[in-house]
Amino acid sequence: MSKSMIVHEFKMMMKNKKNVLFIIALVSLILSYCFLILPAKETPDSFDPEAMKTEIKNLEAVSEGMIARGGTGTGGYTGVAAYANNVYAQKVQSRMIKAFEDDNLNRFIQLRMKGFDYDGQSVNRDWRLYANAPYSYLDQSREVSLKNLRYEGYLNENIKVTYKMIEQKTALQTVVNFLLGTTAFMVLFCAIYFSSDMLSKDRQHRTILQGLPIGWYRLINVKSMVAFFYTMLILFGLLLLTVIIIGIQNGFGSFKLSVPITIPSTQPDDYFGYRFSEYDTISIAKFLLLAIGIIPILIYLFIRLNAILSLIFKNSWIVLMVSSLLLFSERIYYSRTLTELFGIEISNMPQTYFDFGRIISGEKYYLVTLESITYEKGIIVLLSTVLVLEVTLFVVSQIVSKRRFYRKAA
Repeated sequence: MSKSMIVHEFKMMMKNKKNVLFIIALVSLILSYCFLILPAKETPDSFDPEAMKTEIKNLEAVSEGMIARGGTGTGGYTGVAAYANNVYAQKVQSRMIKAFEDDNLNRFIQLRMKGFDYDGQSVNRDWRLYANAPYSYLDQSREVSLKNLRYEGYLNENIKVTYKMIEQKTALQTVVNFLLGTTAFMVLFCAIYFSSDMLSKDRQHRTILQGLPIGWYRLINVKSMVAFFYTMLILFGLLLLTVIIIGIQNGFGSFKLSVPITIPSTQPDDYFGYRFSEYDTISIAKFLLLAIGIIPILIYLFIRLNAILSLIFKNSWIVLMVSSLLLFSERIYYSRTLTELFGIEISNMPQTYFDFGRIISGEKYYLVTLESITYEKGIIVLLSTVLVLEVTLFVVSQIVSKRRFYRKAA
């Protein structure tokens, strides 16, 4: 009976008009991004030789002015040789242009790491998270350090470096950046959307379902299991589609490429109470394995949460709104200086770990300077939350029986 029930539920989810339309919308977004947005997108690692040539001319004009007024020595009390620095910057930038035009990208990366880009500003994935930073210049220094670590990874690995790789536009890098950004919430929203009506949609056929020889709690478990595997299947299909399209356009990339991570400093010194961080790298392969370890837990968590909400509200749209609100709830109270909420350290709250990409990279720890926010603790907190939801679901399913749930259906 369970096997036939699983097959029936899976077919129902596949044919669900709401789900089909949502999948079509997701595919349309992916195609638009791959064919329209990504090719024209300027990343913080993009390079414009013409803009750098203009910068070189500006530096030359400044140097000529220094020569004209005899200001080629050190800069007064500062002791900074501004003229010598300008001349050195011109040489580095000229060689950088030459290496780029000759497609000598290893040499180009080495020169770029000297820090003489025409635009030193780096556009962060989510500027709102970096707003009201205690020491904003530390954020800028961190971005430079992470970029250099990524460049060192290009040089250390025995792989052919391409410009698309430097721009982080290869298939694997695009997936990693998707998971590192706020866009990763879309993965969890899919689970919320697909499972929001897994119980309430059957209220239109309550007479048939009430006669099924299967327990109410067992029926909820079957529906939850089907929703889980359906969500995982759709997400895998969308991932495969994205990787194939971008891989054909910009290359697949390499699992050996580095993903910079932030870790707590082992040094006791701090800056007026602000603990410095240290930086390291992991491979894209390890990053994706860690993501695979936490994503199913989060998806299962929201599916079971939706089962509880469905029993309480009996309306799929209310379930969708409440779950979505919980998904984005951290953004309501988020602050760079907030470490506790209602007397509870935020590292003990499950919503801290919904932003799972930043948990893996250590960026979440860095943003609030709370060393207890780690991947390992995130797994423990999320599994504990799942356990609480399981107990709650069992209790609620005993209170809201099958007969009571299907009664007064519209």
